[in-house]
Amino acid sequence: MSDYLSVDKVSFGYGSRPVLREVSVGLTKGDILGLIGPNGAGKSTLVRTVLGLATPSSGRILLDGHDIRAMSPKVRARRIAYVPQSSPLSFPATVFETCLLGRTPHMGASPSRGDLAVVEDMLRRLRLEDFAFRPMSELSGGERQRVMLARALAQETEVLVLDEPTSALDIGNQLFTLRVVAEIARERGVTALVAIHDLSLAARFSDSLLLLDKGAVVGHGNWRSTLTEQTVRDVYGVNVEIGLLRDIPVFAPHELT
Repeated sequence: MSDYLSVDKVSFGYGSRPVLREVSVGLTKGDILGLIGPNGAGKSTLVRTVLGLATPSSGRILLDGHDIRAMSPKVRARRIAYVPQSSPLSFPATVFETCLLGRTPHMGASPSRGDLAVVEDMLRRLRLEDFAFRPMSELSGGERQRVMLARALAQETEVLVLDEPTSALDIGNQLFTLRVVAEIARERGVTALVAIHDLSLAARFSDSLLLLDKGAVVGHGNWRSTLTEQTVRDVYGVNVEIGLLRDIPVFAPHELT
C-alpha cells in the first residue's frame, strides 16, 4: 500500500541552527503514527511543517501525492485538522459553537442540518453533550482540550495532527480520548500523527513510532524495535525497565544515567 501522507527528507532550521535533519516517514490511510522524543527533539517543528505553517529548508510533504505547500489554506483545512497542545484560556463561545467552527471549511453562509448533526455526534462521542451550551471560559483545561479534539474531528478531514493531546487530561480521560481517536481512524481511514511524551500511551495506541532526537530520526517502527532499554537510555538519559502488563507495554524509568 502506498503512502498517503509522506514526509520526504524534510529539514528545517532557524538561521544556522538546525531543528530538523532530513526527516522522512510515510503513513498509509488509517495509520496512527506516534511522534516521540525528548524536549527539543523537533516534534513540534515537524508538526508545524506537516500543517504547512513552517516551510522546510529542504524536502517536501506530500498528501495523496500533492505538495501541501501548493494547497490553499482552505483546502488544507478540509484535508488536515489540528489539535494544539493547549486551547485559549479565554474563548468567548460555548462548547457547541467552538465545535461548530470545525465545520467552517465545509459550510456555506450558515450551518446545515448535516453540519449540526456532525457536531452533535462528536460531542456525544467525546462525552461533552452535557457541556454543549456552557461557555468555554468555564471549563477546566482538560475539558477544553477534549472540546478542541471534538472540533478537529468535526472537520471530517483525511489527516488528524495532534500535539500532546493528553497533556491536560487525567489518566481516565487519556485512555478514553486516545481510544476515540483510534476508533475514528479505523472507521474512517483517517491518518493520524500524534506527538506525545508518554511512551506507554504512544506504544499502546500507535501503529508505529517515529523517535526524534536533536532533529534527526533515531528510530522508526513498532514499539518493540523503536523503544529498547538501550535506546531510551541513549535518547532520554534514563534507565528504564520495559514490561507487559495484560499485554500493555509499560515503561518504568527508575534512575538518571
